[in-house]
Amino acid sequence: MSTKIKKYFFILALIGFSYGTYWFFYNSHWGVIIDKEHYWNYSFQSKENAFLNTINWSKSKKEIILSEENRSQNLIFQTKFNLKDYTKIIEGVLEYDFRYSAKILINGVLYAEIDRTLISSSLEVHKIKINEYWRPRKVKLNYGFLSQHLKNGENTITLIIGNVEDIKSIKCSKKQLSFLTKGQSNNLTSNFKINKPNNYFSESKLPILKINTSNNFIPDDPKIKASLSIINNPSGVNNFLNPSIFHNIKIERRGNTSQTFAKKSYSFNVYNSSYNKKSIPILDLPSSTKWVLYGPYADKSLIRNALTYSIYRQMGNYAPRTQFIDLIVNDNYQGIYVLTEKIQISPNHLNIHPLKFNKNDSAHFEGGYILEIDRSEWKSIYPPKEDTSSIPVSYIVYAPKKKKISANVQDIIKHQYNDFEQHIYENDSIYNYVDINSFIDYLILTEFTKNIDGYCLSTFLYNKNIKKEIPKFYIGPIWDYNFSLGLTNYHNGYNPEGYVYNSNKYIPFWWKILLNDEKFKSTLKTRYFELRKTSLSIDNIYNTIDSLAKICKSSSDLNFSKWPVLNSPDFWPNHFLGKTYKDEIDYLKSWIKKRLYFLDNDILVEEKREKMYYEISIRNNKEWMKKINVKAKIRNVSIDKMIIIDAHHMAKKE
Repeated sequence: MSTKIKKYFFILALIGFSYGTYWFFYNSHWGVIIDKEHYWNYSFQSKENAFLNTINWSKSKKEIILSEENRSQNLIFQTKFNLKDYTKIIEGVLEYDFRYSAKILINGVLYAEIDRTLISSSLEVHKIKINEYWRPRKVKLNYGFLSQHLKNGENTITLIIGNVEDIKSIKCSKKQLSFLTKGQSNNLTSNFKINKPNNYFSESKLPILKINTSNNFIPDDPKIKASLSIINNPSGVNNFLNPSIFHNIKIERRGNTSQTFAKKSYSFNVYNSSYNKKSIPILDLPSSTKWVLYGPYADKSLIRNALTYSIYRQMGNYAPRTQFIDLIVNDNYQGIYVLTEKIQISPNHLNIHPLKFNKNDSAHFEGGYILEIDRSEWKSIYPPKEDTSSIPVSYIVYAPKKKKISANVQDIIKHQYNDFEQHIYENDSIYNYVDINSFIDYLILTEFTKNIDGYCLSTFLYNKNIKKEIPKFYIGPIWDYNFSLGLTNYHNGYNPEGYVYNSNKYIPFWWKILLNDEKFKSTLKTRYFELRKTSLSIDNIYNTIDSLAKICKSSSDLNFSKWPVLNSPDFWPNHFLGKTYKDEIDYLKSWIKKRLYFLDNDILVEEKREKMYYEISIRNNKEWMKKINVKAKIRNVSIDKMIIIDAHHMAKKE
């Protein structure tokens, strides 16, 4: 074929393409058939599969206030629309404001079931791509379904809303149905436009973790196969389309109470190409095979866990290290998450010799193990000292996993734990069995944070050497402080005064006994006094808060757009309901200041105020410190010396 003929055919093809494009865009248009001002019929039904044609519908132009009974039911919306020629409809979009599970039906036929988290549908009749980077939700209605189930004349569309237990009120409007149609035959209004998103996730100053489950739902158990991509550019700006490091993982949901939240938390293990476990470092955190992705939801400061772990490390203890990240699951933005080390025995984590034993030789074993106090199957033989009707401590061997340990070794561990409790219970040689320093640091941190789950849930103990005749137990590492620092509206958690160790019957009896022991009390007071000058000084705590909040700030707007928990009129289990992220950080600081004031007055004071109380008061008061600086210069002494002199003088006056 000659060059001229080729050129001729190319020009004809270009003209044809241009004409086709022109014809499509000028003979097809988006139009609204149900606008956002339209009021839908609604009904509450106890059964989801209620016959839609038998329902007595209601309609309201006001917000629907949900009763307690309504919150255990399904909320169904339905409305009608008319079409002149359904065959000219190419596709549709349903836009609605709800952040809950929803079934979409057209003319009584299920189109799709949208999971609350939108990570995956629990039942996908038709695969749909949901752009979940912003609100409201937009669900594409495909041509194949519409061409089969629409009809000329009257049609119905139905939304069945699930998970309404935490809704206080809802509107019958704010839902828009639009169609892309050929020609003008359906009389659709022509002012339709797909709204530009206010918040669109494309890049982040935080590292980005992308998880792909091939659209499989992430269960509580067992773990499912997935892929993990890590994007962390040296420039500090990460785009979710950037090249990434890729790993095989298995992932599941984790947590107890947190599983009821819309924003789920996860744990995952890393594997090589043959699906053998593989240890890798992630984002400067030490190498491990197992990781946790904690999703702050009720904790609107986003930092309670990371803050507590950081302070505990500053106190000289091991605590899980963390990295804030933005998480994407199956191409859906999930918000700010905290990548967290899982508690484990290793040189990079809790650095003790791991328990080793020979399954063929029951007499040969060595190393250490971790116990967890929680909702576990092993029960202490000792009730709380003053209440024999109370629940005994529940515990289990955490590392290594119980299923990997022989029955003989399990019996030895139980026996050692019973010895430990017996000597506390009988107040006999306690400190041969209890590491006083770790117990004091744990108590100080748990009471400083007023962690309402402290002592009895997610509490870990370890014995470094199973071979020792007298087992010595250390407490730690710490875990799960998201309901601390004034967050909860129950168990008096919001009150900066009072203690946790004596707050309920599930807390082990050891603490009351230890706090009645003179050696423990004296060491506690001295240690608290030391920490208030360093790790627990108000300046250090505020600086740590500010540094963590600054890391989160760049993605906080997107996180709270994805999970709109700020400015909520009613949100369990929160006591304080801030309108902005700054409000939440300010509340955290204010609560901590009040908490430390209470502890200073209580721990450092008995019958009269002691010198160390005044020393702490001076160090944590900026106005006093200004005066101390002036006095120290005049008297030519160090600032520390001047503080001690003034504190001594104030105590004598008392």
